[in-house]
Amino acid sequence: MINIRIKLFLLGATLFIFGLLRIQGDDLRKPYANNGIVSMEFAYTANKATAIAEGWRADDLQQKATNNILIDFLFIPIYALLFYTLAGSISVRLKGKASTLGVLLAFFSLIAGCLDVLENIFMMLSLHLFRTNLTALLTAAFAGLKFMLLFMALLYIIIFGASVMMRKKLPAAH
Repeated sequence: MINIRIKLFLLGATLFIFGLLRIQGDDLRKPYANNGIVSMEFAYTANKATAIAEGWRADDLQQKATNNILIDFLFIPIYALLFYTLAGSISVRLKGKASTLGVLLAFFSLIAGCLDVLENIFMMLSLHLFRTNLTALLTAAFAGLKFMLLFMALLYIIIFGASVMMRKKLPAAH
């Protein structure tokens, strides 16, 4: 069993870095990038990625976008381990398909982290080197898959975590 202190550390670090990313990247929200860095994540064509990258360059925000991505590289192992730990911790308290699903989603959380690394690499390419329809599409695909896997893990953690907690609080039937 994972120590509660580790879970709390990962949760606190995840929330802290998430907040830091939001605050640090707030200036990236522009008419051409309504959702800040997320707009670049989902810019699925070279034209869309170029409009965002060139807009940030013209507004002297390219370094801020780069820094946001660099901070995200630090965020990835923290949130991936949090989701992995929580889903895995819940899965060992369950049986059958619910347990198997938890193990699968724990590993999907790690895969989401790997997808995020690839997404960040492609965003850096788009910001600093070149933009093609393929790199833009891959960035968006990696982002979409990452968010889908994390959403599934989060649903599992909320639903089955609540179930596990409820069973702990209810007196055992004799």
